[in-house]
Amino acid sequence: MNDVGAVARDIVARLDGGTVDLVRDPADRWTLDAAGLRNAAWRFGFEVEPIVVAPDTVRFPPDDRPARARATPATSVPHEIGLGMMARPADADDIVSIATDFRDDFTRIVVLLDGTSDDAGALAERLPWIEVAHHPLAGDFAAQRNRLQDMMQTRWVLQIDTDERPDAALLDALGWLVAAADCDGLRSLGLPRRNLVDGVQSASYPDIQYRLNRSDIRFAGRVHERPVVPFLESSLALAGALEHRLDGERVRERTRIYEVMSTGAGRPEDETLLLAAFDPAAVR
Repeated sequence: MNDVGAVARDIVARLDGGTVDLVRDPADRWTLDAAGLRNAAWRFGFEVEPIVVAPDTVRFPPDDRPARARATPATSVPHEIGLGMMARPADADDIVSIATDFRDDFTRIVVLLDGTSDDAGALAERLPWIEVAHHPLAGDFAAQRNRLQDMMQTRWVLQIDTDERPDAALLDALGWLVAAADCDGLRSLGLPRRNLVDGVQSASYPDIQYRLNRSDIRFAGRVHERPVVPFLESSLALAGALEHRLDGERVRERTRIYEVMSTGAGRPEDETLLLAAFDPAAVR
Protein backbone atom coordinates (compact mmCIF):
# COMPACT_ATOMS: atom_id res chain seq x y z
CA MET A 1 0.00 0.00 0.00
CA ASN A 2 2.76 2.43 0.96
CA ASP A 3 4.52 1.75 -2.36
CA VAL A 4 1.37 2.69 -4.29
CA GLY A 5 1.05 5.95 -2.40
CA ALA A 6 4.75 6.71 -2.86
CA VAL A 7 4.51 6.16 -6.61
CA ALA A 8 1.49 8.49 -6.84
CA ARG A 9 3.32 11.18 -4.88
CA ASP A 10 6.38 10.85 -7.13
CA ILE A 11 4.25 11.16 -10.28
CA VAL A 12 2.51 14.27 -8.92
CA ALA A 13 5.83 15.82 -7.86
CA ARG A 14 7.27 15.34 -11.34
CA LEU A 15 4.15 16.76 -12.98
CA ASP A 16 4.20 19.70 -10.59
CA GLY A 17 7.84 20.32 -11.52
CA GLY A 18 6.77 20.99 -15.09
CA THR A 19 8.71 18.25 -16.89
CA VAL A 20 8.45 14.46 -16.80
CA ASP A 21 11.37 12.92 -18.69
CA LEU A 22 11.59 9.22 -17.89
CA VAL A 23 14.37 8.74 -20.44
CA ARG A 24 16.84 11.15 -18.85
CA ASP A 25 15.48 10.82 -15.32
CA PRO A 26 13.88 7.38 -14.88
CA ALA A 27 11.99 6.52 -11.70
CA ASP A 28 13.24 3.73 -9.46
CA ARG A 29 10.01 1.74 -9.08
CA TRP A 30 7.70 2.71 -11.93
CA THR A 31 7.54 3.85 -15.52
CA LEU A 32 4.87 5.12 -17.90
CA ASP A 33 4.70 5.35 -21.65
CA ALA A 34 3.29 8.51 -23.20
CA ALA A 35 -0.33 7.35 -23.16
CA GLY A 36 0.00 6.18 -19.57
CA LEU A 37 1.51 9.49 -18.51
CA ARG A 38 -1.39 11.38 -20.06
CA ASN A 39 -3.82 9.16 -18.12
CA ALA A 40 -1.94 9.87 -14.89
CA ALA A 41 -1.65 13.59 -15.61
CA TRP A 42 -5.37 13.97 -16.23
CA ARG A 43 -6.08 11.93 -13.10
CA PHE A 44 -4.09 14.40 -11.00
CA GLY A 45 -5.33 17.55 -12.76
CA PHE A 46 -2.51 18.32 -15.19
CA GLU A 47 -2.36 18.89 -18.91
CA VAL A 48 0.65 17.51 -20.78
CA GLU A 49 2.46 18.34 -24.00
CA PRO A 50 4.99 15.94 -25.57
CA ILE A 51 8.56 17.23 -25.52
CA VAL A 52 9.14 15.82 -29.00
CA VAL A 53 6.53 14.67 -31.49
CA ALA A 54 7.07 13.91 -35.17
CA PRO A 55 4.62 15.40 -37.69
CA ASP A 56 1.56 13.27 -38.51
CA THR A 57 2.16 10.86 -35.64
CA VAL A 58 0.22 10.01 -32.48
CA ARG A 59 1.08 12.57 -29.81
CA PHE A 60 0.81 10.17 -26.87
CA PRO A 61 1.35 6.64 -28.20
CA PRO A 62 0.85 3.50 -26.07
CA ASP A 63 4.24 2.15 -27.16
CA ASP A 64 5.90 1.09 -23.86
CA ARG A 65 8.68 3.66 -24.32
CA PRO A 66 9.39 5.92 -21.32
CA ALA A 67 7.37 9.12 -21.51
CA ARG A 68 8.76 12.60 -22.08
CA ALA A 69 6.37 15.51 -21.60
CA ARG A 70 5.92 18.98 -20.17
CA ALA A 71 3.12 19.47 -17.66
CA THR A 72 1.01 22.39 -16.48
CA PRO A 73 -1.84 22.46 -13.96
CA ALA A 74 -5.19 22.20 -15.74
CA THR A 75 -7.62 25.08 -15.37
CA SER A 76 -11.35 25.21 -16.02
CA VAL A 77 -12.22 26.63 -19.45
CA PRO A 78 -15.54 27.29 -21.21
CA HIS A 79 -16.91 24.60 -23.50
CA GLU A 80 -19.82 23.86 -25.80
CA ILE A 81 -20.57 20.29 -24.74
CA GLY A 82 -24.11 18.94 -25.00
CA LEU A 83 -25.74 16.81 -22.30
CA GLY A 84 -27.85 13.91 -23.57
CA MET A 85 -30.11 11.51 -21.68
CA MET A 86 -31.94 8.35 -22.70
CA ALA A 87 -34.88 7.92 -20.37
CA ARG A 88 -38.35 6.54 -19.66
CA PRO A 89 -41.47 8.58 -18.87
CA ALA A 90 -41.24 7.26 -15.30
CA ASP A 91 -37.90 9.10 -14.96
CA ALA A 92 -39.52 12.53 -15.43
CA ASP A 93 -38.74 13.85 -11.94
CA ASP A 94 -35.08 12.84 -12.25
CA ILE A 95 -34.90 14.47 -15.68
CA VAL A 96 -36.31 17.71 -14.28
CA SER A 97 -33.78 17.60 -11.45
CA ILE A 98 -30.83 17.01 -13.79
CA ALA A 99 -31.91 19.60 -16.36
CA THR A 100 -32.46 22.19 -13.62
CA ASP A 101 -29.23 21.49 -11.73
CA PHE A 102 -27.02 21.46 -14.84
CA ARG A 103 -28.86 24.02 -16.96
CA ASP A 104 -25.89 26.41 -16.95
CA ASP A 105 -23.20 23.74 -17.32
CA PHE A 106 -24.00 22.59 -20.86
CA THR A 107 -24.65 24.32 -24.17
CA ARG A 108 -27.62 22.09 -24.94
CA ILE A 109 -29.65 19.45 -23.08
CA VAL A 110 -31.52 16.78 -25.04
CA VAL A 111 -33.72 13.96 -23.74
CA LEU A 112 -34.77 10.95 -25.82
CA LEU A 113 -37.74 9.22 -24.20
CA ASP A 114 -38.70 5.59 -24.63
CA GLY A 115 -42.31 6.76 -24.68
CA THR A 116 -45.09 8.41 -26.64
CA SER A 117 -45.53 11.86 -28.14
CA ASP A 118 -47.81 12.68 -25.20
CA ASP A 119 -45.06 11.68 -22.76
CA ALA A 120 -42.57 13.90 -24.60
CA GLY A 121 -45.00 16.80 -24.73
CA ALA A 122 -45.72 16.62 -21.00
CA LEU A 123 -41.99 16.66 -20.19
CA ALA A 124 -41.31 19.51 -22.61
CA GLU A 125 -43.94 21.59 -20.82
CA ARG A 126 -42.02 21.15 -17.57
CA LEU A 127 -38.64 21.91 -19.21
CA PRO A 128 -39.19 24.39 -22.05
CA TRP A 129 -35.46 25.19 -22.33
CA ILE A 130 -34.43 21.64 -23.37
CA GLU A 131 -35.23 19.47 -26.39
CA VAL A 132 -37.38 16.40 -25.81
CA ALA A 133 -37.95 13.66 -28.42
CA HIS A 134 -39.38 10.17 -28.25
CA HIS A 135 -38.58 6.82 -29.86
CA PRO A 136 -39.12 3.25 -28.61
CA LEU A 137 -36.01 1.67 -27.14
CA ALA A 138 -37.08 -1.72 -28.50
CA GLY A 139 -34.39 -3.49 -26.50
CA ASP A 140 -31.51 -1.87 -28.42
CA PHE A 141 -29.45 0.52 -26.30
CA ALA A 142 -26.85 1.23 -29.00
CA ALA A 143 -29.47 2.25 -31.56
CA GLN A 144 -31.07 4.59 -29.02
CA ARG A 145 -27.72 6.14 -28.10
CA ASN A 146 -27.01 6.69 -31.80
CA ARG A 147 -30.35 8.46 -32.23
CA LEU A 148 -29.44 10.69 -29.31
CA GLN A 149 -25.98 11.38 -30.77
CA ASP A 150 -27.64 12.52 -34.00
CA MET A 151 -29.91 14.91 -32.14
CA MET A 152 -27.21 16.70 -30.16
CA GLN A 153 -25.85 19.25 -32.67
CA THR A 154 -22.72 19.78 -30.57
CA ARG A 155 -19.18 18.62 -31.30
CA TRP A 156 -18.88 16.77 -27.98
CA VAL A 157 -21.62 14.98 -26.05
CA LEU A 158 -21.81 13.75 -22.47
CA GLN A 159 -24.47 11.04 -22.25
CA ILE A 160 -25.75 10.10 -18.80
CA ASP A 161 -28.56 7.96 -17.44
CA THR A 162 -31.15 9.49 -15.14
CA ASP A 163 -29.63 7.82 -12.07
CA GLU A 164 -26.22 9.34 -12.83
CA ARG A 165 -24.77 12.78 -12.13
CA PRO A 166 -21.39 14.29 -13.12
CA ASP A 167 -19.57 15.24 -9.93
CA ALA A 168 -18.07 18.70 -9.35
CA ALA A 169 -14.57 17.64 -10.37
CA LEU A 170 -15.78 16.24 -13.69
CA LEU A 171 -17.88 19.34 -14.41
CA ASP A 172 -14.84 21.52 -13.73
CA ALA A 173 -12.63 19.40 -16.01
CA LEU A 174 -14.92 18.99 -19.03
CA GLY A 175 -13.68 22.03 -20.93
CA TRP A 176 -9.97 21.31 -20.72
CA LEU A 177 -10.52 17.59 -21.25
CA VAL A 178 -12.24 18.01 -24.61
CA ALA A 179 -9.78 20.73 -25.66
CA ALA A 180 -6.89 18.35 -24.91
CA ALA A 181 -8.71 15.51 -26.64
CA ASP A 182 -9.17 17.57 -29.79
CA CYS A 183 -5.48 18.49 -29.73
CA ASP A 184 -4.50 14.81 -29.38
CA GLY A 185 -6.89 13.48 -32.03
CA LEU A 186 -9.13 11.71 -29.49
CA ARG A 187 -12.84 11.16 -30.13
CA SER A 188 -13.99 9.02 -27.19
CA LEU A 189 -13.17 9.42 -23.48
CA GLY A 190 -13.77 6.85 -20.75
CA LEU A 191 -14.96 8.30 -17.44
CA PRO A 192 -14.88 6.66 -14.01
CA ARG A 193 -18.28 5.82 -12.56
CA ARG A 194 -18.69 5.73 -8.79
CA ASN A 195 -21.52 3.30 -7.97
CA LEU A 196 -23.43 3.85 -4.73
CA VAL A 197 -25.72 0.93 -3.93
CA ASP A 198 -28.21 1.66 -1.14
CA GLY A 199 -26.03 4.67 -0.32
CA VAL A 200 -22.80 2.67 0.08
CA GLN A 201 -19.96 2.92 -2.44
CA SER A 202 -19.63 -0.30 -4.39
CA ALA A 203 -16.49 -2.29 -5.17
CA SER A 204 -17.34 -1.75 -8.85
CA TYR A 205 -14.94 1.16 -9.33
CA PRO A 206 -13.69 2.84 -11.47
CA ASP A 207 -16.28 1.10 -13.75
CA ILE A 208 -15.12 3.02 -16.84
CA GLN A 209 -17.92 4.34 -19.06
CA TYR A 210 -17.15 5.78 -22.51
CA ARG A 211 -19.79 8.50 -22.28
CA LEU A 212 -17.90 11.62 -23.35
CA ASN A 213 -17.76 11.33 -27.12
CA ARG A 214 -17.65 13.31 -30.30
CA SER A 215 -21.18 13.44 -31.69
CA ASP A 216 -20.16 11.51 -34.82
CA ILE A 217 -19.24 8.44 -32.75
CA ARG A 218 -21.54 5.43 -33.20
CA PHE A 219 -22.36 2.80 -30.57
CA ALA A 220 -22.69 -0.96 -31.07
CA GLY A 221 -24.25 -3.70 -28.92
CA ARG A 222 -27.93 -4.08 -28.04
CA VAL A 223 -26.99 -4.43 -24.36
CA HIS A 224 -23.77 -3.15 -22.75
CA GLU A 225 -23.32 -0.87 -25.73
CA ARG A 226 -19.90 0.56 -26.53
CA PRO A 227 -18.53 3.23 -28.87
CA VAL A 228 -17.05 2.06 -32.16
CA VAL A 229 -13.75 3.93 -32.33
CA PRO A 230 -10.11 3.04 -33.12
CA PHE A 231 -8.12 2.40 -29.95
CA LEU A 232 -5.72 5.27 -30.65
CA GLU A 233 -8.66 7.69 -30.83
CA SER A 234 -9.87 6.86 -27.32
CA SER A 235 -8.44 7.43 -23.86
CA LEU A 236 -9.26 7.23 -20.20
CA ALA A 237 -10.18 10.57 -18.64
CA LEU A 238 -9.91 10.08 -14.90
CA ALA A 239 -10.65 13.65 -13.80
CA GLY A 240 -13.75 13.42 -11.62
CA ALA A 241 -16.46 10.79 -12.02
CA LEU A 242 -20.08 10.03 -12.74
CA GLU A 243 -22.03 9.39 -9.53
CA HIS A 244 -24.40 6.43 -10.02
CA ARG A 245 -27.03 5.77 -7.35
CA LEU A 246 -28.74 2.37 -7.30
CA ASP A 247 -30.71 0.25 -4.89
CA GLY A 248 -29.76 -3.37 -4.34
CA GLU A 249 -33.02 -4.79 -5.63
CA ARG A 250 -32.66 -2.79 -8.85
CA VAL A 251 -29.18 -4.26 -9.33
CA ARG A 252 -30.58 -7.80 -9.03
CA GLU A 253 -33.54 -7.00 -11.29
CA ARG A 254 -31.24 -5.51 -13.94
CA THR A 255 -29.25 -8.74 -14.13
CA ARG A 256 -32.43 -10.66 -14.91
CA ILE A 257 -33.70 -8.11 -17.43
CA TYR A 258 -30.42 -7.93 -19.35
CA GLU A 259 -30.18 -11.71 -19.55
CA VAL A 260 -33.66 -11.88 -21.08
CA MET A 261 -32.72 -9.17 -23.59
CA SER A 262 -29.54 -10.94 -24.72
CA THR A 263 -28.11 -14.28 -23.59
CA GLY A 264 -24.98 -13.68 -21.51
CA ALA A 265 -25.72 -9.98 -21.01
CA GLY A 266 -26.90 -10.55 -17.45
CA ARG A 267 -23.29 -10.70 -16.24
CA PRO A 268 -23.87 -12.08 -12.74
CA GLU A 269 -20.25 -11.20 -11.93
CA ASP A 270 -21.19 -7.52 -12.36
CA GLU A 271 -23.99 -7.95 -9.84
CA THR A 272 -21.61 -9.56 -7.35
CA LEU A 273 -19.14 -6.69 -7.68
CA LEU A 274 -21.82 -4.01 -7.44
CA LEU A 275 -23.21 -5.53 -4.25
CA ALA A 276 -19.78 -5.77 -2.61
CA ALA A 277 -18.47 -2.86 -0.55
CA PHE A 278 -15.68 -0.61 -1.87
CA ASP A 279 -12.22 -0.98 -0.34
CA PRO A 280 -10.54 2.47 -0.24
CA ALA A 281 -7.11 0.78 -0.19
CA ALA A 282 -7.74 -0.36 -3.79
CA VAL A 283 -7.53 3.18 -5.24
CA ARG A 284 -4.88 5.87 -4.88
